[in-house]
Amino acid sequence: MTQPLFSIIIPTFNCADRAEKTLASVLSQKPGLFEVIVMDGGSTDGTLDVLRAKGDAVRWVSERDAGIYDAMNKGIALAQGRYLYFLGAGDTLHEGVLEKLAPQMPDANYRFVYGDVYMQDIQMRHYGEVTKRKLRIGLNICHQSIFYEQHIFAILGTFETQYTMLADYAYNLKCFGDQRVKFHYVHELVADYEGAGASTRIPDPAFARDFPRLLKENVGFPHYQIHRLRMMVPPAVKHFIFRQYLALKKRRPSR
Repeated sequence: MTQPLFSIIIPTFNCADRAEKTLASVLSQKPGLFEVIVMDGGSTDGTLDVLRAKGDAVRWVSERDAGIYDAMNKGIALAQGRYLYFLGAGDTLHEGVLEKLAPQMPDANYRFVYGDVYMQDIQMRHYGEVTKRKLRIGLNICHQSIFYEQHIFAILGTFETQYTMLADYAYNLKCFGDQRVKFHYVHELVADYEGAGASTRIPDPAFARDFPRLLKENVGFPHYQIHRLRMMVPPAVKHFIFRQYLALKKRRPSR
């Protein structure tokens, strides 16, 4: 069997309608470029019926897990593709995007390829190249826009499950801090991100505790010092600044 270019890994749990929408967007992509792996957490609604109806088009496992990132790690272990991509139930791949991306994917190890996502809850396109400054102020790269070359997981390990909501942010910082990992931005709209996911609603105390250390280790000491100063700004002021930032971004036309 020829190695697929992409492994699309989808964690699910009791989300039949949203899983159907997500799978439809994936299975409409050009055949032969990808495999689909669904890691289900032991759903008791109609999610498994949705998966069974897809036949051989989807590989899936349903068993209890320790959360989203544990499910994603299990998917990594099964993946056969060159680039691994993680899509949440309810999120959708942009039409024809895998065919557009295929000729742009680097033929080299340790590549972190990312594009743009459309954030449905705030009706805004999240785009642009990653910088230390963006990571420092909390602008993580949405995992719905990232394609991790398989060898990255061989050298850096998988997602740290002690971070229950923001393990992808911690992992992206780790990637940014390793000189072997090369970042490659493509100006393509990869997915529509449903938003209002767990990481936007539920705190992650372990990540909040370790965030300064993760910054210091992976982004650099000066940025860590700036982060410490930033922590002195009252929350109400930070919230106001962030809302102003979103308003300005919404007024800017999509590129």
